[in-house]
Amino acid sequence: MPAGLTIFVAQYLVYLDGLAALGLLLFLLFRRSHAEIVRWAVALVLVAVLAYIFAIIGGAVYTDPRPFTQDHVKPLIAHAADNGFPSDHALLAAVIVAAVFLASPLWALPFVTLAVLIDWARVGGGLHHVGDVLGSSAFVLAALVIALVAAPALTRRLLPLIPASWIREDTRSPETIGPFL
Repeated sequence: MPAGLTIFVAQYLVYLDGLAALGLLLFLLFRRSHAEIVRWAVALVLVAVLAYIFAIIGGAVYTDPRPFTQDHVKPLIAHAADNGFPSDHALLAAVIVAAVFLASPLWALPFVTLAVLIDWARVGGGLHHVGDVLGSSAFVLAALVIALVAAPALTRRLLPLIPASWIREDTRSPETIGPFL
């Protein structure tokens, strides 16, 4: 990949990825019941918060100096010589994949491709080792598994607390919350 393209993908593609995901999610969730949207939001918040907590703990427990500090590699992008584990960009890209996956597993596939491109560019740009980006994806995957298990029960508890004016009556009962996928 040319250096200019690698720099763009490594630095900015995650933001375009997020905008594309936002547009797709608005389309996918538009006709869903309010209970399904609440369940999706609960699961997404769980994924994001848990992945962030896992990343903080992982970065505190494991230190991986950035490649340009130890491998004598010149990075394509100027960056602080801090702990490279885990990759923040890879974590955000994986959370975007999880957000789309929770709405529609099939539509998540293009976002997986974008996440892999972002990860590859971060490694190719000399900013991270492969373990840094894989660690980020593993943290999001662990958070996603927990969210898939916990979100339906949390949603059943939250729905009665949401004001009736916010949710149509036909989508208020816990029975309308079916299996996740």
